Amino acid sequence: MLGIKQPDDEKITKATVERVIDGDTLKVKLADGKTEDVRLLLVDTPETVKPDTPVQPYGTEASAFTKETLPSGTAIRLERDHSRTDRYGRLLAYVWYGDKMLNQELLRKGLARVAFVYEPDTRYVDMFEQIEQEAKQAKKKIWEHDGYVTNRGFDAQAITETKSCEIKGNINRSGKKIYHVPGGQSYDEVKPEQRFCTEKEAEEAGFVRAAR
Repeated sequence: MLGIKQPDDEKITKATVERVIDGDTLKVKLADGKTEDVRLLLVDTPETVKPDTPVQPYGTEASAFTKETLPSGTAIRLERDHSRTDRYGRLLAYVWYGDKMLNQELLRKGLARVAFVYEPDTRYVDMFEQIEQEAKQAKKKIWEHDGYVTNRGFDAQAITETKSCEIKGNINRSGKKIYHVPGGQSYDEVKPEQRFCTEKEAEEAGFVRAAR
């Protein structure tokens, strides 16, 4: 496991987690009481809340990991690089909790790719790329399926065409979320709103298994 040197105090802003927006974006409260959105530097997780974009495979799992790791009220430290904000006005940061960094842990678990690498905000890029390569070689999560991770993001088509992502998520007229596995009584007739690679992923997205 790669170690990481703790940042200098002058590069750190203390904050408290208000809520997790998705795997790589948080809403935090700063020490002065101001609320800000924070975007993790140098990493990208599959989408779950982007307008006009379907939930991408492993996006729900990435969001769940971040929510479990940083529940509301968690004290964190925001390490800046050179740029303060992105074009949307979000703070850019490496997010520390205890002696761990969220950016690094998402990569290690195969829930994020290295992305949006722009000079001069590249302090940890070499280490991140090494961690990413290890996750890729181990075929963790987003790396389980050839072609899913691309230079531009994530290609859901590449993953839904594989045998391992045949779980169908259907929302019925009453709004209940039900998932169907191959071999189920209604599987062939179901037209899915979403597809999942694992039952765990379906359940984390709020779906329950069909009775038959």
